[in-house]
Amino acid sequence: MTFRVLGPHERGRFAPEAWGHLLALNGSGALNAAELEHIIERALVQIDGRIALDDLRSLMEGAGYSDTGADGDNQTVH
Repeated sequence: MTFRVLGPHERGRFAPEAWGHLLALNGSGALNAAELEHIIERALVQIDGRIALDDLRSLMEGAGYSDTGADGDNQTVH
């Protein structure tokens, strides 16, 4: 199992809820490591400023990724 840590250029961009959501999706198997990296890169390029959870969900929906936590019932890791 791999463990993804935010780099210095990423740390200030992702809101804790957005980052926790990505880690939860990756941990549940909904996203593999390559998909996680792809989403992180897209978010950094396409979203200006802080990346909030709603921004991330919109990006993922537009890219065709299934967001199993869209109803808000899943607990995220920070």
